[in-house]
Order: sequence, then C-alpha cells, then structure tokens
Amino acid sequence: MGIWDAFFSRRNHEREYINQLFRVAWADGSLDQVEVQYIYSVGKKLGMEKEELQDVRDNFDPATLSYKPPRKREDRFFMLFYLINMILADDAVHPEEMRITENIVMKLGYDPDTVDAIIGAIKTNQKKDISAEETYENLKVQLG
Repeated sequence: MGIWDAFFSRRNHEREYINQLFRVAWADGSLDQVEVQYIYSVGKKLGMEKEELQDVRDNFDPATLSYKPPRKREDRFFMLFYLINMILADDAVHPEEMRITENIVMKLGYDPDTVDAIIGAIKTNQKKDISAEETYENLKVQLG
C-alpha cells in the first residue's frame, strides 16, 4: 500500500466515523445545532475541512451502521470518547442514541458498560470544571 492509499484509506475511515456521529445525533429524529457544531469540532480535530464535513452531513445515511473500527487502540479510544461526548452535547440522551452508541462501542472492542462509566466520568468532571481534554487523558490511561 502506497502513502496515498494509506492517506485516502484513513480519510475514508474518518468520514465513516463522522457519518456515524451524524447518525447517532439523528437518532432522536433531528439534528440539533449543538450536536452539529460538536460533530464539526470533532471533524476539525481529525483534520477535516468545513466543506468536507458539510459534504458528509449532506450525504449521511441515517439507516446505516457499517462502521469499521481503526486498528490502533488509541484511535479507537478517541472515537469512543468523542462519540459519548456527542450524545451528551444536547443534554438529552435519547434511548436510540444510547442503543446505537453501545453498538458502536462493541465494534470498537469495548464493553457496553464502558458507556455508562465514561458518561459518569464526563458529568462528574464537568461539575468539577475539569476540561474535556483532561478528562480524555485520564480516561485514556484508565480505559485506553
């Protein structure tokens, strides 16, 4: 595999992940602005441009869950953490969001109970005014 093949493979993988974030956000039947902004911020962390994110949003398929997890454990944890943060973005966790998230979490190689543990840690740390980045680093050590 050449360097360009690896780049395009990674970019396709990132687009699939962003598609899944849109799918989870859509689980309650609407895309709230706060969820869309959150997804865009995750896309930017992945190095995606606004136009590319808009393209994924315009073409996301709410009926598909064909996500292939990355090989690296660190990449899988990144996706797990930001997926769970996304379902908390609008302060309302819809049961369908939780079901889809648990399905993705299992595909990432984690136990579904990990979702509750991370949600608890995020909420506790928010009350203590601990940043999302610090929460991420702490959880990565514990669970990653």
